[in-house]
Amino acid sequence: MSRRYGMITKGLTLPLSSDHIRDRVDRYFAAWRALDPSAWTACFAPDAISHEPYGATPVQGHAALKTLFHSIAGALQEVTIHAQETHISHNRAAVLFHGQGIGKNGKPVEVKGIDVFEFNEAGEIQTFWAYWDPATVLAKLRG
Repeated sequence: MSRRYGMITKGLTLPLSSDHIRDRVDRYFAAWRALDPSAWTACFAPDAISHEPYGATPVQGHAALKTLFHSIAGALQEVTIHAQETHISHNRAAVLFHGQGIGKNGKPVEVKGIDVFEFNEAGEIQTFWAYWDPATVLAKLRG
C-alpha cells in the first residue's frame, strides 16, 4: 500500500497530478470539437476499453474506438462540447459535460451527460464509461 494526500491506496501508483488529468480530459473534448478521430483515439491506451454509452457492448482497442467515434461523429457537421465540472479521485475523473452541435441533416442537437475516465500511468485513458441518452441524440442526428 502507498500513501498519497493522507489516503491509502492498494498498489495503485499515482503519477498523474490533477492538472495533468484535467489536461487529458480537455484534450479528449478538444478532439470531439475538432471531429478528429485520430486525436480522439490517441487519448486512449492501445488496449483501452470504452463503455460508450454505458450499457452498450464495450469496445476495446484503437481500431474499435475509431469505428465508435465515426459512428457518432459521422452524423455531425459541427460540435461544441466542454467539461462543465471535473471531479478527480486517484487516477479517475468524473466529468459533467454539455455539448451542442449541428447534424449533417441540418438539425440542432444537444447532449448532456457524465463521462468517467480511468487513466493509466502514461496518462492515457485505460477505461472509459459514458452516461448520456444516445437514443434521443442519435434520433435527432439521423432523423
